[in-house]
Amino acid sequence: MTVRLGIVMDPIQDIHFKKDSSLAMLHAAQKRGWEIEYMELPDLYLAGGQARAHTRRLTVHMDPDNWYSFGASQDRALGDLDVILMRQDPPVDR
Repeated sequence: MTVRLGIVMDPIQDIHFKKDSSLAMLHAAQKRGWEIEYMELPDLYLAGGQARAHTRRLTVHMDPDNWYSFGASQDRALGDLDVILMRQDPPVDR
């Protein structure tokens, strides 16, 4: 059985390829054959009492110039995922 991992994170294009721990976790999950569904906070919503999200299939790569690619997007119930990680940086006062 394939594990379905959802990750809610800051925009992936803004992460630091060499030092981002979320990316390291995603590489490890993908290496194990897990399916990864990417979400940002605005993608989450509640409909009919059910937690749902607009997700995009995510593939991560070890290339610092092209470290991710998106596949199909879909609307899904969060309960369909086996694991959900919430990996957002805290706000910073400037």
